[in-house]
Amino acid sequence: MKNKQFWFLFLVLTISLLILSCTHKPYHPNKSEREWTIDHEACEVWVREGIRDDPDTYDNFDEMRLIRQCMKDKGWQWERTDLFDFTQPAAE
Repeated sequence: MKNKQFWFLFLVLTISLLILSCTHKPYHPNKSEREWTIDHEACEVWVREGIRDDPDTYDNFDEMRLIRQCMKDKGWQWERTDLFDFTQPAAE
């Protein structure tokens, strides 16, 4: 009986975390969402070139932190979004 309760609790927690993780998106006051990809790729290249010079002092977490900092320096930030958005976007 306890085994079923454990798995049910595990399932509920996993679903909750999954739902909560989908409530943020990148935001920049002057750039479109398409430009996020360009900036992110540029930050990845810049960070990986720097890491390549001295690879023994960095790990994967340092790489992610440096990319995140580069994106922040370019003006990108994460904004909270609604879990369910029922509004229809305007047609172009």
